[in-house]
Amino acid sequence: MELFFDLVFVFVVTQVTHAVEAHPGWEGLLKGLLPMIVVWWMFSAFGWLTNAVRPDVVPVRLLLTLAMMAFFIMGLSVPHAFEPEGWAFPLAYLAVVAIHCVVYLTASAPSARRAILRNAPFNAAAGVLVLIAPHLPETWTWVCWVAAVPTLYLSPFLGRIHGFIIEPHHFVERHALLLIVVLGESVVAIGIGAESSPSRAVDLPLALGVALGIAVTAGLWWVYFDGDEVRAEAEFERATPYQRQMLAYYAFTGAHLVMIIGVILVAVGITDAIHHIHGHVSPWWLGCGAAIFLAGHATYRAMLKSGRITDRVVGAVCVVPVGIGASFAGWAAMTAVVVVLAAIATIDHRRVSRRRAHRQDQ
Repeated sequence: MELFFDLVFVFVVTQVTHAVEAHPGWEGLLKGLLPMIVVWWMFSAFGWLTNAVRPDVVPVRLLLTLAMMAFFIMGLSVPHAFEPEGWAFPLAYLAVVAIHCVVYLTASAPSARRAILRNAPFNAAAGVLVLIAPHLPETWTWVCWVAAVPTLYLSPFLGRIHGFIIEPHHFVERHALLLIVVLGESVVAIGIGAESSPSRAVDLPLALGVALGIAVTAGLWWVYFDGDEVRAEAEFERATPYQRQMLAYYAFTGAHLVMIIGVILVAVGITDAIHHIHGHVSPWWLGCGAAIFLAGHATYRAMLKSGRITDRVVGAVCVVPVGIGASFAGWAAMTAVVVVLAAIATIDHRRVSRRRAHRQDQ
């Protein structure tokens, strides 16, 4: 049920990616990312919810299905979220908040029920800000959207919210599966870039672009999925209930948002690079996207003590100028990012393999 539920978030990510592609520049970027950041808060909140409430109970399944419908409507409304005709976005968001609260109140843990009652007003307040934003002068529209983000993300501290129950294995696995689903967006971007290619049939340059696009996505996947889940779960197990809640907030709701933003920018960069395989591409999308992803993963590792962060930080610093230098052609930009990601993954994998071999010898 949870993996099925995650599919609607892929559509949201796809819509945000298209919005950023269609309106390059800071305004287009913010108009795409701000709605996604708001959506992610509630979407990740359902990961907390299914951690505390069994999703295989019939009433819960029905309510989760209703929430899926609302999330999908939000995804459809992303391109118009800043306009008065985009009223469906905030109303669908408020419906999601209501469903989330109602289902959470069925949790067996009294502390979780009390926690959601303290948290729900902040979630609803952000929805109200987004609802009124398009009907105000442009400056105040931006003020409302920007204010909605701290209203959500600072709510655990503003409302002194605690008491949520976190089960380590489920929580780590849930977010790992979600990240795989999000990485699917970068695979979709390869197909979109190929469809917009001047060549009607697959020729050698297009095949090369597709191969490099897959390599970029594989690099992001490998950086994340190389044993981190097991080590993160072990650190989660050792934490106290309050520490688990803070780790869940920082390492998963927070750091995973950063990684998802990175994947979106990489997807935009892949589409651009395949479409202009021999021509100049944006010097920012691929390099900055990969850097943001690596920074998010370094934060995740630092919080959960699941591995070294030096190679991620160095890679994040290096991949931006490397991407800028290789922006003279799409194939060069993708190759440069692949080289950086492959170096990080190789160094990390060899270090982990040596450590395992040493433990076996002991």
